[in-house]
Amino acid sequence: MKLKFNWGTGIALTYILFVVAILIMVFTFMNQDVILETNDYYAKGLDYQKQIDKIERTNKLPQQLEIISSNGEIIFHFPEIFKDKEINGEIHFYRPSNNKFDFTQKINLDSNLTQKVITSNLPKGLWKIKVDWYVDNNNYYNEKIIMAN
Repeated sequence: MKLKFNWGTGIALTYILFVVAILIMVFTFMNQDVILETNDYYAKGLDYQKQIDKIERTNKLPQQLEIISSNGEIIFHFPEIFKDKEINGEIHFYRPSNNKFDFTQKINLDSNLTQKVITSNLPKGLWKIKVDWYVDNNNYYNEKIIMAN
C-alpha cells in the first residue's frame, strides 16, 4: 500500500507541528525562574522620589564621592568638605545576574575619609555598587558599576 502525500495532508501536518511548537514554548517559558531585582518593587517604586532627591542633593556637592576599583580592592574616598562631620550609611554590593551574591557593608571610615573593601573574594563579573550615606540629616546616594576580575 502506497501512502499519498497531498496538499491536504501537508496543511494538516503544518497545523499540527505549529501547535506542538507553541505547546513546547509555553511549557518551557512557564518553567523558567524569574529573578526580580527586588521582591517589593511596587513599594520601592512609590518611594523613588526620595531617591531622586538624594541623587540631586549629591550632584550639587562641590566634591563628589570617589569610588576607585584597583588591585583587588575598591576604595571609597568621601568628600573632604565633611572632614569634621560624622558620615554614616551603607555600601550595597548588587550583583544583577544573581541576587544570592548581594551583600551590604556599613560605612566605617578612617581618618582620611577613606574605606577599602577587598574584592578578591567576590565572584568575577559585573557589580553595581550603591552607596547610601548621610551627614547631618542630609541623605546622599552614589552608584558605580565595576567589573570584578
